[in-house]
Amino acid sequence: MKRYYSFFILIAILFSSCMKSVSINTLRPADISIPNDIQSIVLVDRTAYDRDAIGVIEGIITGEGINEDRDGVMTMFSSLQNSLRISPRFDVVLASEKLRGQNILGSFPDALDWRQVDQLTRKYDTDALLAIEIFDSNFIVTNGKRKNTRTIEDKDGNKIEQEYTEFFAEGVGNTRIGIRLYDAKNRTVIDQDIYTENKTWEAAATSLKEALAQLVNKSQATKYLAQAVGTTYASKIAPMPVRISRSYYAKPKKNAYLSKGAREASVNQWESAISTWKMGLRNTSDTKASGRLAYNIAVGYEIIGDLFLAHEWAGKSYVNYGNKKGRGYASQLNSRMITEEILDEQLGLPDADSKDAQTEENREKPTIKIKMKDN
Repeated sequence: MKRYYSFFILIAILFSSCMKSVSINTLRPADISIPNDIQSIVLVDRTAYDRDAIGVIEGIITGEGINEDRDGVMTMFSSLQNSLRISPRFDVVLASEKLRGQNILGSFPDALDWRQVDQLTRKYDTDALLAIEIFDSNFIVTNGKRKNTRTIEDKDGNKIEQEYTEFFAEGVGNTRIGIRLYDAKNRTVIDQDIYTENKTWEAAATSLKEALAQLVNKSQATKYLAQAVGTTYASKIAPMPVRISRSYYAKPKKNAYLSKGAREASVNQWESAISTWKMGLRNTSDTKASGRLAYNIAVGYEIIGDLFLAHEWAGKSYVNYGNKKGRGYASQLNSRMITEEILDEQLGLPDADSKDAQTEENREKPTIKIKMKDN
């Protein structure tokens, strides 16, 4: 049995060594589509309570530091801004005002008056206003002890297992953030939702005091969770960068066209690689090699940004030459073409017909990163 298992591992290694990989930096569409005339957003903290005393009372009841939620809001905004900076969709500015609105019940307050929205968007020269209108956080700490083992050396230098009592502290943090996005021009609320994040932290030591000292504190936990919400919300409203990986055939070396094209691809000469692989197709009668060459041509066209031709050649790889990887790749490309249409709409780019009228030299090409080692 072990002999067969080793044989299959060897086959997998040999197959993977025939392939090289390339990474493409592209965009993932936003979860929701924001009107294209909204290009800039002002961020507003609307978590001040209607009466200051209520916030102080809540802090005493729940054990929250008075400034912890305020710091959490700022962390969420900072995370949102940093995430949106790597997206081409929005310009974002943070307002200095802190508005009243949050209530002790933890529900959304009445929407902002449109005159106030207009005032703030004009002041900061933006098209929309995003307000945090609910922010609530909690952190519960429990502790205990348990038996554990550790490896030590005895007096003779031998390693032995020793049982000992371990003290642990566990912190469970959760945050609840309500966000509204106001379209100032059309006077509509584009999005309104509550986001929750939860996480458990644990620290262990030989004493309870040390375990508690090592455990994350509530302020740190609140900032961590708020940061996660900021990142999540950025992906909801804006296309975000993602990296996808593709593999192409580099061997067998006996096929001079296949290996030469792979060398050209490895130094980012994709147009030359495509020409080499096409020449190889015209000069071989080997069906297996033809399938690999067609597959590589498909990868090359995807890299230079022509998804239509990439899809066509992936299909040829499977239909004309029986390369099974071509079928799966064609499906991936079909999904990506649909994604690109959504991205064009969200980014306000020309439609497909307009794109076809552009020359290949003028098309924006994706950023690529070559992995020089074999898979």
